[in-house]
Amino acid sequence: MNFGFAFRKDFPYFRLFGFVLSLAIMFFSRPYITLYLQNELDLAVKDPDGIPAFVFSDLSVWILISLMFVTIITIFFIIPLSLYFRGLTQWEWDPTNVVFWLIITHGLSIFLAEIAAANPDYNQYISILIDVVNSITIIFLTIFLLKAYSNFVVPSMADWLTVGKSDTQYAPLLDIIGTLLIIVFGVTNFLSTFHVDFGVLIAGVGVVGLVIALAAQDTLSNFFSGILLLLDQGFKTGDMIRFNDTYCIIREVGLRSTKIYDIVNHVIIIIPNNSLANQDIVNLTKPDRYYRLRILVGVSYDSDSRVVEEALLAVAKDNKDVEQDDPTRLPLVRFQEFGDSSLNFALVVWIKNVIKIRQINSDLHYQVFEKLADVGVTIAFPQRDVHLYDVPKKPARKAEAKEEPEKKTTSKKAPAKKTTSKKAPAKKTTSKKAPAKKTTTKKR
Repeated sequence: MNFGFAFRKDFPYFRLFGFVLSLAIMFFSRPYITLYLQNELDLAVKDPDGIPAFVFSDLSVWILISLMFVTIITIFFIIPLSLYFRGLTQWEWDPTNVVFWLIITHGLSIFLAEIAAANPDYNQYISILIDVVNSITIIFLTIFLLKAYSNFVVPSMADWLTVGKSDTQYAPLLDIIGTLLIIVFGVTNFLSTFHVDFGVLIAGVGVVGLVIALAAQDTLSNFFSGILLLLDQGFKTGDMIRFNDTYCIIREVGLRSTKIYDIVNHVIIIIPNNSLANQDIVNLTKPDRYYRLRILVGVSYDSDSRVVEEALLAVAKDNKDVEQDDPTRLPLVRFQEFGDSSLNFALVVWIKNVIKIRQINSDLHYQVFEKLADVGVTIAFPQRDVHLYDVPKKPARKAEAKEEPEKKTTSKKAPAKKTTSKKAPAKKTTSKKAPAKKTTTKKR
C-alpha cells in the first residue's frame, strides 16, 4: 500500500530507534530509581554528632539523572534527526555546543532550586548560585536564539514572504529587527536575574536614547530610509537602474547606505539611503528584463520612405538580441516628422536583456549606418540655402547725398554773429550819462 511517502536509503533507523528506546527507558525506570533512592541510599550529609547538616532530596537526584538523559537524547538523537529531516548534510550553524551548555546550566539551576527548598538554612547562599547560573543560562539562550534566527528562521520567512514576489527583499529587514528584539530580550532577562529595577533603567535608557537621537540624526535618517527602501521594493540586488544619466547595477542595499556599480566608469558608488530615497531613479529591469529601444535616423528628402522602412526592419531582424518571437514585441518603424533638413524615422525594437543595452545600442547604430549605405540612402545632415542678390549702383543720388552735408556744415556758422552782437549793452551804458547834463543846466 502506498501512503504517499517512502523512506530514503540513508534513513537513520538507528538514531530513531535509539531516541524511542531512550524515552522508554527514562519513563519506565523512574519508579525503580525513586524506590532505590528512598530505601537504599542515605542522601544526607551529617555532622560529627550524626545530625543531617545538608540534605539531597530524592527529587534533586532524579533531576540530575533526568539531566543526563535529556543531554544524551538531544545531542545524539534529536539534533542529528533534525538535520536529516531538513534535507541537509551539514548545518548552516551547528547548534550542538550551545545546546549542550544550555541544557546543563538550566538543569543545574533546577537542581539548585530543589536543594534550596530541601535546605532552608542555606537558602541565601544557594540563591546567589542560582542567580549566577541563571544569568549564564540567559547568555547561552540569547546566543542560541540569535544564531537560530539568523540561520534558520530568517531564510524560511523570507522565502515564504517572497512567494510570487521575486523582487522583494525581506531578509535583511527581518534579520535586523529580529536581532534587536532578541538582544533586548537577552539584556532584560540577564539583568532581571540580579533583580535590577527596570523603572530606573528604562528612564536612563530614555534619556540616553534622546541624546543619541539628537547626536546621530543623519545616521538615524539613513537607517529609517533604508527600511523604507527595503519595504518599498523599488529595486533589489542585481537590478539595473539609470542614475545621474548613467547606467548602474545595484550591488547591495544596506540599512545605512546602498552600493551601486557604475557600468560606464567601472566604479562602486556608495550612496546614503537618505539621499537615494529622495531622488528619481529609473529601474530598467522592471517590470521585466525586456527594454524598448529607439534608434533615431534622419535621411535626405530624396530618399524613398518605403526603402528606408524595409532597411531598418532588416537590421532589426538580423540582430540576435532583438526580440522576434513575441507578437506583441515585434520590431517596427515610425515615420516621425518632416524635419528642416531630413525625413526623421525611428526604429523601435525590444531587446531581451536590459543589461546589454549599451552594446546592443551601439551594434544597431553600426548596422543601420551600413545598411542604409548599401541601399543607397543618404543620412541627412543640417543644410541651409543662402541666396545672394546683385544691387545696381546709382551715382547721381550719391553725389546729391555728398553735397547736402556741406551746406549743412556752412549754415552752422550763423551762431557766431550772435556772439558779436552781445556787445550792444555796452553802448547803452554810456548813453545813460545824458541825465547828468540836465542836472547842471538847472543850477544855472
